[in-house]
Amino acid sequence: MNSYQDMVRRRVIQALASVLAMPSVALAQKAGGPPTEITWDDLIDREWAKGIQAEMMALGRAGNLQDGTEAANTAMAKLREKWDAAPTTPTHLGKLVRLPGFVVPLDASRDPRRSFLLVPYFGACIHTPPPPANQIVLIEPGSKTRVERLMNSMEAIWVEGVLEASRKKTAQGVTGYRLEATRIEEYKPKKRG
Repeated sequence: MNSYQDMVRRRVIQALASVLAMPSVALAQKAGGPPTEITWDDLIDREWAKGIQAEMMALGRAGNLQDGTEAANTAMAKLREKWDAAPTTPTHLGKLVRLPGFVVPLDASRDPRRSFLLVPYFGACIHTPPPPANQIVLIEPGSKTRVERLMNSMEAIWVEGVLEASRKKTAQGVTGYRLEATRIEEYKPKKRG
């Protein structure tokens, strides 16, 4: 077993231990407190990010990789595999959070309560390769979810709900998180002043 697998195993055990130590989702929602506003950076495991950055720098230094070559395709396949296995971080698991992002539909349904992916930047999963799994959140609205209206593809929104670790392969990318949405609304930046 290599050190990467050992690190992943430790992270999974840590995540499971933190989930078991947390109060239930029902208790978190009964508390009635406001959701914690988080950013996409809050969902990235720092050690994993350092390792991936080093690998990408090494690829950049290689400089001789040409698009479409076997060497370039092999390097990208290895990177994609690591991105799809990107570890989650337990910091906000089981907590009521509020996260901004862009909508990536999973189907052509016009139901405002359909499941979709939330991603950190415009075009992710559609016009560009999917981001790492820890940067893709599966949003599953419940029957009581407050939804302003049907959200369109690549629309910027806010989503509130309880965050969970959940790896799921979809046609648009591999998720690292799941959020059962309690509220979905159009993104409006905070007013300054």
